[in-house]
Amino acid sequence: PGPSPWARPARVAQGSPSGGPGNGVLVADLAVPRRPPGAAYTVNDRLLVATALMIADWNRAHGAPPGPMRITMPVDDRPRGADMPMGNGTRLVQVPFTAAELASAGRGAVDELLYRTAARTRALKAVPRPQLGYGVGLLAAPVVPVAWRAVAARALRTAAGPWTSTALLSNIGRVPYALDFGDAGRADAVWFSAPTRMPRGLSVTTASSAGRLHLALRWSKALLGREDGARLLELFERHLDATENATTGYGGATEGDSR
Repeated sequence: PGPSPWARPARVAQGSPSGGPGNGVLVADLAVPRRPPGAAYTVNDRLLVATALMIADWNRAHGAPPGPMRITMPVDDRPRGADMPMGNGTRLVQVPFTAAELASAGRGAVDELLYRTAARTRALKAVPRPQLGYGVGLLAAPVVPVAWRAVAARALRTAAGPWTSTALLSNIGRVPYALDFGDAGRADAVWFSAPTRMPRGLSVTTASSAGRLHLALRWSKALLGREDGARLLELFERHLDATENATTGYGGATEGDSR
């Protein structure tokens, strides 16, 4: 079981912010994580575990008290075929982690955390849910006047602030087509980044092409500085490597989605 849905998620501990408005970004070019045949986890599960352990290590080093985490993740579970609906079919889910299991994984129990995470993501994908959640769906209803929606959205964002997830992870998966920009030439790598509105302040985004994983780590300058970002990226790479040796199977069902 994960943490209570009413528990306030841990925040990323403040580093040495550079000050000023805006965000900082670091990019990396990594090997695409392997997913052994028959494994009960996906590449996305490995990225989730690496993100959670990265933050747990960072917070521990900065004296922040341990607490449960929630990682927001877009999922797209539409069928991949000729009948796949057009348009943006992603919806946001929050994957929970307890403080105890993050501490255990930090001492070497990565396998157990990886398979617990896989079970949670499968369960979250199986639950029918509006694309942007019930609250946003209500605010977007055409029966609500636009001016009221704006006021309600600001009030809802403020009220929900303490329960905002710890970080955001978005993996768009493999880019299967050529990145051809006409006269500008052809690219063999692509990076993108996601918003880092406070109090979350941190996002990890990935895409893969030409057999490489292109990662962007983005943070709010009100929370972290460039050296902090470099340290977080180092921690992420270390924990992603640690998931490489997880035992396949672990009593879980095979997951067909490589993401």
